[in-house]
Amino acid sequence: MSDTLYSARFRGPTLIEQNKSQTVSVALEKGGSAPTVASAKFYLYDSGGNLIIDGQTATESGGTVSGTVAAGDTSGKTLGPSWLVRFDVVIGGKTYRFNNDACLCVARLYPPIGQTDLVNRHSDVANLLASGVTSCQQYIDDAWSDVTNRMYSEQSYFWRLRTPSAFRNVMFARSLALIFRDYATLLNAGDRYMQLSDYYEQQYERAYSKLRSRIDSDEDNQLSDRQQSVPAVTYLTPLSFRRNRSRRNY
Repeated sequence: MSDTLYSARFRGPTLIEQNKSQTVSVALEKGGSAPTVASAKFYLYDSGGNLIIDGQTATESGGTVSGTVAAGDTSGKTLGPSWLVRFDVVIGGKTYRFNNDACLCVARLYPPIGQTDLVNRHSDVANLLASGVTSCQQYIDDAWSDVTNRMYSEQSYFWRLRTPSAFRNVMFARSLALIFRDYATLLNAGDRYMQLSDYYEQQYERAYSKLRSRIDSDEDNQLSDRQQSVPAVTYLTPLSFRRNRSRRNY
């Protein structure tokens, strides 16, 4: 029996772009260190539970295990959630199975802000980084994961949104809340940074509630004729996929 609890650091649902060659990965960790991986296999299942990639030999580097999806693997497949990625990884003579929810999409959505934008809002944020931290990117990445995972848990399929700039205020607020929360534990500045963190946490909730975007609900490059309130949209799956999903045997 596999008795060691490893961290499989999936940052959210695995997004797979249709008709595109790409790498799917998971970072494994225990106690802040990468485990010694003897071998690994990669599997991919579509939304109907059909095996698309069967036991492909996966690669490993520094604890990150990766499999490859070829462009032809997803050709003609139904877009949407309920796909599954799986890694069977041998560590210390035992096989560990790491699964993650996956989604087949036409295109990814990317964060609309970078460190330059954060510095434009607070000129000192990059100067106060902890020793060994070279940029604010980790906070941006964590904020993006927080925002998109929240949307996904509410069944708002964020990869179908087509107004990335609509996320600017949400991302500014979430990133700065994380940054100043961290600074509050690192720097002796009274309650200044904690107050800033609390302020931006409130701004984040306000900005999230007002988030609006044009949506490509069928992923056919036809956008909604007006911006829609994203938190109010609870199901963006096209009708054809819903019908297909209802026939799936679980």
